[in-house]
Amino acid sequence: MGEHTPRTPGRGPGGPRATLAPAHADGPGESPEPADPTADPEDEPPARSDNPFVPRPTGTGLQAVWKLPDSTMLGLGDEYADQPTRINAILGFRGGLECKGRRREGGSGGFLEMALLCEEDGVRVTSKDRVGNLRQNGDKLTVTWKKGATGTDTFERFGDMDPS
Repeated sequence: MGEHTPRTPGRGPGGPRATLAPAHADGPGESPEPADPTADPEDEPPARSDNPFVPRPTGTGLQAVWKLPDSTMLGLGDEYADQPTRINAILGFRGGLECKGRRREGGSGGFLEMALLCEEDGVRVTSKDRVGNLRQNGDKLTVTWKKGATGTDTFERFGDMDPS
């Protein structure tokens, strides 16, 4: 905390801000009208690969923040095998669904598995709980869902985990 994150001018947490156009009023008391926030496409922030304000991930391990194209985020921390109740996996969706649980090496198969319990807007939703197998290949992480979803999701490494 206490760190300052640079922001692109004209942008805020809620998206683009309207900027005031030069006043064209003929007299005092008339206010300038807000400019169309979509009028200048150069006002949009650059893509992640070109954005100098977004640090590039440097890690190579499983411990990272992973992201799907729809902005679904998966955070995987250290295993903490000696602390079986400690959460080390969090899956967050737009719209308020958040799933928390554990990832660990799975039995004799040597694969990684993840089990997550889900809440929507703070209310437990057991029908959305998830279980899946994980497979990492460089900066890609594939989850093959066994419960709560079907098929696979391929996440891309988005950021490093904060070591604190």
